[in-house]
Amino acid sequence: MLIAVYILLALLTALVVFNVIVAWKLSNMLLHPRIYAYDTVVDEEVKRGHFTREWYDANVHLEDFTLRSPFGYDLHCALWPREEDVSFADGRRRVVVLVHGFTYCLLGQIKYAAMFHELGFDCVLYDHRNHGLSGRAPTTMGAYESRDLAFLCDWARAHYGKDALLGTLGESMGAATVMLHAGMDPQLSFVVEDCGYSSLTGELKHELKNRFHLPAFPVLPIASLFFRLRGGVFFGEVRPADALKKNASTPMLFVHGDADELVPPDMLKVCFDAKPGKKTMWLVPGAPHAGCYASDPVGYREQISRFLTENKLIG
Repeated sequence: MLIAVYILLALLTALVVFNVIVAWKLSNMLLHPRIYAYDTVVDEEVKRGHFTREWYDANVHLEDFTLRSPFGYDLHCALWPREEDVSFADGRRRVVVLVHGFTYCLLGQIKYAAMFHELGFDCVLYDHRNHGLSGRAPTTMGAYESRDLAFLCDWARAHYGKDALLGTLGESMGAATVMLHAGMDPQLSFVVEDCGYSSLTGELKHELKNRFHLPAFPVLPIASLFFRLRGGVFFGEVRPADALKKNASTPMLFVHGDADELVPPDMLKVCFDAKPGKKTMWLVPGAPHAGCYASDPVGYREQISRFLTENKLIG
């Protein structure tokens, strides 16, 4: 009998240790991801067919600058200014802040910047904290990143004038970031989110089940505690869909691929339904995660142009 008790205790101890180790590794993977170098991102974008190296070298002329985040680290930023001969009848500047995804850098947003640049926009790109050339601070999957975005938008309004029409576009974690920020800033002229998750907890449950074949409990609660102790927030605090409920004034375009296995397409509907006011949804057939542009670049440009035109942001 005593031996059976010892065996049971040993098994329980092993189970606890296993779950703690998995939870620690999960939190560490999120807080301190292995990030892509700039050259690697350009190579990856070329490989995905977003642009050619020749086009990139000939057409992309970024003006680098650095801002100091309110949280004490540098944010590496870049401007792609509008062409000098471009203007709008109302005399107001059009500005978009482009927000990249997890492990990537600002160069991953060039494909989107090119679309807006062609439409006469000034484009502001930047590296998230802990990504690219920005300062190192724990990645929080949109929580602190959305506050950095708020800081960037304040800077853009000061730089281009308060009458500038300012919007945001984000991809993947960047999409979660722009949705979280939209809940803080009802003055935005527009928001485009591409393949963002409705909640971090829901996204991690999906990943644990489909990628690692593990149940959410007890790994997620333990990992969330580690995330809070090391990054400053619990998983449950990162809820982009809930943030959208606070913004009824900003028109929003929701984009997602119906073959997205990383962020399930069901999350698109959750986010779309949560947003009051003007909104448009585009579900791209056959597109994987962060693959909507590559799947249909012409359609993507048309969707952006139509969305901006219908909301009287361009003529």
